[in-house]
Amino acid sequence: MENQKFNKGIGLTALGSFWWGVIGVIYFKYISFAGSIEVVIHRCVWTSVVLIITTFYFTKWNIFFEIIKNKRNIIYLFFSSMLIFINWATWIYAVGTEKIIDASFGYFIMPILSVFLGYIFYGEEINKKRSLSIFLVIVSIIFLIIKSFDSIPWVGIVVSLGWGFFNLF
Repeated sequence: MENQKFNKGIGLTALGSFWWGVIGVIYFKYISFAGSIEVVIHRCVWTSVVLIITTFYFTKWNIFFEIIKNKRNIIYLFFSSMLIFINWATWIYAVGTEKIIDASFGYFIMPILSVFLGYIFYGEEINKKRSLSIFLVIVSIIFLIIKSFDSIPWVGIVVSLGWGFFNLF
């Protein structure tokens, strides 16, 4: 049973990545005339509308109000929403300006960044494999900077930092 759940999780993760990385690129490329900030604001507004509709439908208002009653939750929600806004805006900008490879690099290094952030903020252990992974990410960033002296892969770095800190929250 547990193996079945794991396989289902892998499948859903792959489907989500495909949706975001392939279908999302086509969609955002098609609407790139609107500008990345405008598209992200639309995403935020329509996500909020869907949240309200599903909260009505599933009658989860008690959970909703319990969450927003706590000031600490509001602070976490504020910062996590800003981080996801940055992540979405950077990704949509990358699609509109043909910097998808840079943004993909950010999504590629993000899991390693999450391990590193877990070590820093939660005291998680880092074994030899994780240390090697973190080292390789740092080397790859340095390599990309040296390879093209005129630019830093800032799109990828912003994507990975935004998503990594969003996961941390």
